[in-house]
Amino acid sequence: MLEDFDVFKKRINRRKAISSAVKVGIGAVVGAAVGLGAGYLAFSEMLRPPTPVKKGYFWGDSPYVMTDEWYIALNRALIYYADYVGDKILTLDPRGSQESQNKDIRYMIAQDVDGIMGCPCTEDGAVAVIEEAVSKNIPVVTYDGSANTRKISISILVDNFKIGQQLAEEYIKTAEKNNVKIEGTFFVIRDVAENPVQMARARGFIDVMKSYPVNILEFTGYHSVETGKKAVTEAVLAHGKPNLIMSTDLNKTLGAVEALKSLDAAIPRGKEGHIPIIGIDSSPSIMPLIGEGHVDLVMDQPNLFYGALALKCLRIIKEQGENALPEIGQKIISDPSKSLGRQADGSYNLFVEDIETPMNVRPFQDAYWAPTICSELHGHRWIVCRAVAVTPENYKTIPVWSNVVTPWFYGK
Repeated sequence: MLEDFDVFKKRINRRKAISSAVKVGIGAVVGAAVGLGAGYLAFSEMLRPPTPVKKGYFWGDSPYVMTDEWYIALNRALIYYADYVGDKILTLDPRGSQESQNKDIRYMIAQDVDGIMGCPCTEDGAVAVIEEAVSKNIPVVTYDGSANTRKISISILVDNFKIGQQLAEEYIKTAEKNNVKIEGTFFVIRDVAENPVQMARARGFIDVMKSYPVNILEFTGYHSVETGKKAVTEAVLAHGKPNLIMSTDLNKTLGAVEALKSLDAAIPRGKEGHIPIIGIDSSPSIMPLIGEGHVDLVMDQPNLFYGALALKCLRIIKEQGENALPEIGQKIISDPSKSLGRQADGSYNLFVEDIETPMNVRPFQDAYWAPTICSELHGHRWIVCRAVAVTPENYKTIPVWSNVVTPWFYGK
């Protein structure tokens, strides 16, 4: 997903295994157990909350990687929330390797964790170790991914088809507000057809836009900024300037901007001849482009909530049982002023408290992941998280991960 973030002054990619995680305000103890790839016991050094907690749990956490700022921000939000409720987290980095992740999870089982959360590296390769954990009465909740087993208590992630739909719907609202006609040629820049995530995003966008008089042309931008730039450049030279460019990930959004600049066609928003660029994924490099008028809209995943919601669900399981989780088909709301769980109107209330973390960051102040529903995935529950629109009006202040990495990681 990400290629342009750089904890160590080099480009990194979310779906690649890289080196070790940044540690700012978090204690870290390197895992030295035999068979472990790279790991650390993460815990915050902040003061405990003033009110007593029922029990301090010990959770295992296995993200896809911990060398990418997107995942590091997810983990940081989880650590701060765990500290708030009095829990501790053992995070081990599998570096995108299913073999390493399986070893890490077995190590967590041996450490007698109360539950396990994480993002399976592969849907099938993680099944055996997840079922092994559950057989030993250790519940498993996944975020940003899932595995092909009914034994997972609940998965927490977006629906990529719906993200594409949301992007189209948000663009339509903006166009109508600004009296812009939705017509002409739209470029959709995506990865290869074998990439199910990006294909789902493209299909969702096209599903909404097909009811408008637009000619949608799809192009393969592959994985990087450079290949995205090449795809857009060639498309413009072959078909002329489009009325809109839609990108299915961060790198291709950046590539689209670079392509228009190289063609002397990067006219800022609000000026005649502007070509809107919209896409999926924010980043610290995308935000300035929104301000400069080169990017008009992006949809972002609620990754800051993933770990905290997983922790919340694990606590519900330990204290009330798995049946206390939302039911498949049930509407989910997020309202801290109401009690947790089932409501009189039939909905289910699930929330993460609005806590203040170091550098005055409040990652959970806007529960943009809800309202939503509990669906079914691989035979188990699935909280279908909503994405959030990052726009010229809110890009400076909206509490998405792109706006917290600088204060959290670099103290500014």
